[in-house]
Amino acid sequence: MEKLTSRERFALALNHKEPDRVPIDLGSIASTIRTVEAYDRLKNYMGLALDKKIRHFADEHIVPDEEIIRALNVDTLYMRMNVSKTWERIRLDPHTVLDEWGVPWYKAPGSFYTFPSSYPMKTAEMEEINKFPWPDPDEPSRFEGLREKAKRLFEGTDYALVADGTTGVGVFDMAWHLRGMENIFLDMLVHPDFAEALCQRLTDYYVAVYRNYLQAVGEFIQMVIYYEDLSGQDGPLISPKLYQKFIKPGHRRLFKVIKNYTEAKLCVHTCGSVYALLDDYVELGVDVLNPVQTSARDMDPQRLKQKYGASLSFHGGIDTQRFLPRATPDQVREEVRRMIGILGPGGGYLFTSCHSIQPDVSPEKIVALFSAAVEHGRYPLPQTGP
Repeated sequence: MEKLTSRERFALALNHKEPDRVPIDLGSIASTIRTVEAYDRLKNYMGLALDKKIRHFADEHIVPDEEIIRALNVDTLYMRMNVSKTWERIRLDPHTVLDEWGVPWYKAPGSFYTFPSSYPMKTAEMEEINKFPWPDPDEPSRFEGLREKAKRLFEGTDYALVADGTTGVGVFDMAWHLRGMENIFLDMLVHPDFAEALCQRLTDYYVAVYRNYLQAVGEFIQMVIYYEDLSGQDGPLISPKLYQKFIKPGHRRLFKVIKNYTEAKLCVHTCGSVYALLDDYVELGVDVLNPVQTSARDMDPQRLKQKYGASLSFHGGIDTQRFLPRATPDQVREEVRRMIGILGPGGGYLFTSCHSIQPDVSPEKIVALFSAAVEHGRYPLPQTGP
């Protein structure tokens, strides 16, 4: 097959056809470089983008420069919603910032991540929902200029364009941000009416945001990512029955709206062991599963491909938890070959790491990761075992 554009390659693969090679991704909140220092090391190692100011979002998740995207043979560019101009960034102390929802996020000295230090909804009373100062999903500044930018990138580049969710969280995530993780679990059991009302109100917000967002960029993008961390290392954080009662109705509404406003593939991000929810995802029309966290229980890539490969495409697969920090460059190249051999046949695979690449991964290994994807990702794939 002759060489395809990135957009053509991406479209074929996510339609479960074999392009010229497996498409490669870098740049989402779930698949980019973590921290300015780590990205600086990569830039210096590659000798690229040295005069560019480093851009980042959400705890120093890096927006890769196009020079590096080209050098690593990446096929995607990301379209993100604007930060609302009505939100005033309030720093409560040197380590804590108040977000648009009134949640204080604390970043401990030496940590790479922030965590809520308290929760604005103190009780499970309906009044908490009614009196809460909800952000405005129709605030024009969130979407200002996005259509023009998306049109320019669509017409002026050959990249596959990806709409990277909204704020990196979904209905369940925001519910526990507002109530606390332990509280929202208890609410589902002890205060189900409150939990259901909260999830419905959050769904209303996300439905409006995605409608506005996709009215701006939907005709130009090839994939949209929705983030919803429903699982941990050993399984879902809530039972499938609780998911089906409290979260799935909102997902059904939201995913329908997304598909009404774009022909792009719907990718859902859920960390950890999400296997128990995959039948629900397929029934809801999810097209792509991210991040394929192979270190989690029940997330064997061979099993996933065999059972769900006809319905789902897979985005991720290279373990950042244990493998990448400890592997040699040669071991990285071999793992890339193995993963492509499992998830790549018949298309349906978008190659990248299963989470953002952490600062303990050397530039040599990052370059090995992406160069191996080009080397071993060419179709027809060699007939090799896992």
